[in-house]
Amino acid sequence: MKKLLIQPCVLMVASLGLLLTACGGDEQAGGVTVIGEPTVSIEFVGTPGVSDVTVKFVPTEETAKFNYAIGSEQDRENFENGDIVGMQTETSNQEITHTWKDLEAGEYYVVYAMAYDEDGAAGPVSAHGFKTASSDFVVETYYIGDNSAAFRITNTNDYYTYKYALGTAADKEAFLNDELASIKTQSELFDWAENYFDLEPATEYVFYCVGQDRSGRDTQLFEIPFTTYAEGSDEIPNFVYTEGAKDFYMQNYTVTPNALCKQLVLYQQTEGAADGTMFGVNNWKGLTLDMFDAWKDINIGAVVAGTYITSATNEVLEAAATTTDLELENPLDVYVIAYDEMYKPFLVKKYANSTPAFNANAALPDASDFTITVTDVTMEGFNIAINYTSDNTRAYFYDIVSGDYWDNQIEHDMAALKNKMITNYLSLGWCYNRKSIENNYVIDPSIPDFVAGAKFYIGVLAMNENGPIEGGWAEEVALSEPFYLPE
Repeated sequence: MKKLLIQPCVLMVASLGLLLTACGGDEQAGGVTVIGEPTVSIEFVGTPGVSDVTVKFVPTEETAKFNYAIGSEQDRENFENGDIVGMQTETSNQEITHTWKDLEAGEYYVVYAMAYDEDGAAGPVSAHGFKTASSDFVVETYYIGDNSAAFRITNTNDYYTYKYALGTAADKEAFLNDELASIKTQSELFDWAENYFDLEPATEYVFYCVGQDRSGRDTQLFEIPFTTYAEGSDEIPNFVYTEGAKDFYMQNYTVTPNALCKQLVLYQQTEGAADGTMFGVNNWKGLTLDMFDAWKDINIGAVVAGTYITSATNEVLEAAATTTDLELENPLDVYVIAYDEMYKPFLVKKYANSTPAFNANAALPDASDFTITVTDVTMEGFNIAINYTSDNTRAYFYDIVSGDYWDNQIEHDMAALKNKMITNYLSLGWCYNRKSIENNYVIDPSIPDFVAGAKFYIGVLAMNENGPIEGGWAEEVALSEPFYLPE
């Protein structure tokens, strides 16, 4: 009989314990500690992509470990029994983030999680369903670095317009309400990459995007939260960029790769020179990784004036970029591309440089610094050797001067000769920073001046580090001794 009296009390206490336990957490109830059951919550990081999803698992403090997996709605029982394919276990109660890839576009999936306490007792199953994005409208990360990032938007003809912006988590409503200042729109553009080159390192951002089809229906809101890497981070293929000596024509750079960076490409242009090609809707459409990878093996300077490109593999990149404008204080865009261990382009960074300002203290070159000799003169051509000794000369133009013009037409008027060479310098011979050159000149018989017995000089007009401007030109043209074509 006593057992019959005691058992209902035991059952009541047990029921009370279950009731209290169901509330979760540790509580003091009449001196009895009630421990909550282990659970784990599922939070999506950003918007599920076409073929991937990123999830954060947050376990309670009662959790000793938890299992997690992805499957279909029908996989719940298999997950509970530990029979689901690809199930993983986290043996702690720490938050973790996991990404599943290679999912099917436009399909419904369920993420499952179940926590266990120290004694191996299981808590309830957590389940969160989602649908991967349609392949008709795709928003994805193109690259992320320490101070740059890009995002690629691809869509079918059904989605004719879309808007996007870079902001923070707090900017979501402003974006949806078209109140975010950084919002941009594109129409009838079915593959586009938006590049951001001025981001703060180690900073959290969110890339937002919404598309609209031709019926006026919006896509889901795409959110890509990301954190830029720490400045100069060695967690990614990265490099140290250093600017060296520069003048009106040449600019030097040293780019030192880190251990993960196996190849480097450096591209320079006068500011905006090829922007229409790089970011034009009918050209590369902002796909900078693909573009620079294609450009690295061609002479881009012959295609687009004012551009330069070079690369280095498994070594420090030393670049001597050149400009064709020959101007001071000329703004320049410099892009550096880092490649990963598979020699694939990983990120792009952009830098601003410029040619130097005018140096009023730079000494002018002197015509007497030059020695000019002409040998082996025939009716087919002749050899020219030009040498100079002074460090005041940075470069020079040179040309053949008709004896009739110098002796008779301008009667040795040095100012007139200098002015003519300045006026026509872009068509003259050019030498930069070389104190000695030899050149073979081939005579064009169609030029009427080249007749037997004709008299000529070689004229050299030098410039200092300021280039071909007033305050850069030498005061006089250096002239060779006269030479004559054979009779």
